[in-house]
Amino acid sequence: MILGRVVGEVWATRKDARLERAKLLIVKPHGWYEPRWSTEHLVAVDDVHAGVGDDVVVCLGQPARWSRGEENVPVDAAVMAIVDRVDLDAGAAQAAHAAPGIRRRWTPPSRWAR
Repeated sequence: MILGRVVGEVWATRKDARLERAKLLIVKPHGWYEPRWSTEHLVAVDDVHAGVGDDVVVCLGQPARWSRGEENVPVDAAVMAIVDRVDLDAGAAQAAHAAPGIRRRWTPPSRWAR
């Protein structure tokens, strides 16, 4: 899942029948995410009635398809929640040894030693 902000809406008069009543939103992931796609935005199906300017949680892949009620849907991203508040521990994020969410120094298992 990723955290992002809704920056626009996509209007399509002709689309797959399984997306007939689906609302499509343009979401810009927040800055700490490294996008793995070719642009900085993605299109997500909205089932929670988000709007432009809302911060949202977006899931990708199979969970996004499950959100539509079936597995065989042409969906790769879906808005799962509208965010009310985000609390970040700035000290943990700035530590050189810490990955996001990790507050202790990480050491590789001994079996990885060369």
